[in-house]
Order: sequence, then structure tokens, then C-alpha cells
Amino acid sequence: MADTTRPRRSALFTPADDVEMLRKAVGTDADAFIFDLEDAVHPSRREAARENLRAFLPDLDVDREVAVRVNGRGTDDFPDDLATAVEAGADAVALPMVESGRDVREAWAALAALTDDPPPLRVTVETPTGMHAGSEIAAACRETGVESLAFGFADYCKAIGSPGTPDRVRKRLELLTVEYAAMAGVDPVASVHLDIGDEDGLRRVAERARATGFVGMTAIHPAQVGVINEAFTPPEDEVAQARRLVEAFDASDRDSLEVEGVFLDTATVDRYRRLLERAPE
Repeated sequence: MADTTRPRRSALFTPADDVEMLRKAVGTDADAFIFDLEDAVHPSRREAARENLRAFLPDLDVDREVAVRVNGRGTDDFPDDLATAVEAGADAVALPMVESGRDVREAWAALAALTDDPPPLRVTVETPTGMHAGSEIAAACRETGVESLAFGFADYCKAIGSPGTPDRVRKRLELLTVEYAAMAGVDPVASVHLDIGDEDGLRRVAERARATGFVGMTAIHPAQVGVINEAFTPPEDEVAQARRLVEAFDASDRDSLEVEGVFLDTATVDRYRRLLERAPE
């Protein structure tokens, strides 16, 4: 198992039916990898993809998290996908198309039935039904082994009948997701930027996601990883100031004080503590 406490600024999706692409993926600077059995793999190729994972993952020597995205609970592929993730030794299981707390609880129960030491779930909400069940899903996340909550932008736009991927829709999903993640006590993860060649747009979306409270973002192409890592890496001066503020607050016997023109109390200083926790060493 990889060290799952390290920052996960970027998580690179890679189709599991192509071993060469899997090899190339782990050669990138992504903080985590999501080997995909769902959208990126044609149904006729899913058994071959599962065979690839069973052969490839156990011998993979990498110090970063490797998750397997299974097909959604209730699909025909779900049981075999879940069993493959466990057998191959995945560090986490990415669960798509979550629409209810029941989806989370039953997926976790199925996972726990396969092993005494189940890998954590990484939940993705991708439909209006799921978004409106956010409070229920958050409660289920708290009760089970869920470590992150993400939104699926492309599938959500498809579900609402949008002819494109409007930024105003993305902004709404971003706010809802960070709220639900906070309720669940898990990490919020931003959805992919679909235009691979749009580096400026990717940077804008990634920087906004970090400012909104997301800890990282998924990528669909290796070329996106560097931009995402940079956007989610706090600037050195920001980290240095956060360290000074936290140290000054901890050294004081007061409940509130002003340091470098910044008002600090327990609530505000915790923001700086989180920044330090997320800063790469």
C-alpha cells in the first residue's frame, strides 16, 4: 500500500485496458493514479482490463496512491470490478455515480465483505439526484470508510441536458461539493478539465478550485498534471507566513490576537494549519 497521507494535488485517470498507458501514467509526476474500469473502457474490454490490473498492480513499485475506479453499484460489472480492486491490492476504490447514502453504505459493505482490511472509498457524485442527496451521502460517508468526495462535471452536464459544459454549472457543483465534503469530514476533489489543449483554462479552474477549498483535482491527460500540481501547491511565501502565524498563535496565551496585520483566533488559525498540512514537504 502507498503512503496515503501525502498530498494528492493531482490524480491521473488512465484506462485499465491499456497496459502501456498504465506504465506511462506511473512515470508522470501525478500525486495519485486512478486506473479506470468505467467510462474509459468499452464494455467489451472490461474483462481484459480487470486481467491487466490483476497482473500489473501487485508488482507495481510506486510510492503514490493507486486507486481503481469501478463501475457503479448496481451495474453488472460492479462485483467483478470490486473483487479485482481488492485482489490487485488497490490503495483505494473510486466509486462513481453515487446518488444516495445507500449507494455508499452498500458499496462499503460489499468491499468489507471481500477483505478484513478494505481500502478506502473515493466517492463521486455526478447527477442532480446525487447532488440533491448530498446531506444523506455526507452522513453515509461519515459512517463508512470514505476519504474523499468529488463531482463529475461531464456526466452532470449530460444529465441536465446541457449542450456544453457551462462554467456557471461547474461553479455551482464546486460549492456544493466542498460543502458536502465538509459535512462528511472528507477531502473534496475537483473534477477534470475536459479541454486538454486549454492550459490557461485548466490553470484558471484549478486555482479557483484550490481557493474554494478543494485539496486536489483529477486529470485526464499527463499534460495536465504539471499545471494542476502547480496550482495546488501553496506559494512559498504563503506557506512561510502561515507557519509564522500558527507559531505566534500557539506561543500566545490569548484566544485572539493580531499578527502581521492578520486577526487570529481558533477558527482562523485552523485555516493556516490546514494550509501547512497540504503543503508538500
